[in-house]
Amino acid sequence: MKCPICNNGEMKETKDVIEQDDVEFRILKCTHCGEELMNMKQLKMLANKYRELRNAKKITFAKWGNSLAVRIPNEIAAELNIREGKHGTLTKEKRGIKIIPV
Repeated sequence: MKCPICNNGEMKETKDVIEQDDVEFRILKCTHCGEELMNMKQLKMLANKYRELRNAKKITFAKWGNSLAVRIPNEIAAELNIREGKHGTLTKEKRGIKIIPV
């Protein structure tokens, strides 16, 4: 697709990041003038990432023996049926960790 601003460059999909929130997203960027645009699909994906961030809960890591512990807010524990003694899996991901109750 041609750039709607300069009409000289091509719009190529690329990755960008909003550093203050550490949110990665995809945009269309002109190879000639550098203009950046988003299509509706890209905009919806960015909006969904911000919805997830808005619903995120702050946590504190605490020392527990030689390990670290995380307190899970009660409303999340109740919603996911997590209780003392229940097991789960913890995996390392590119930008963090993922905990899945089993």
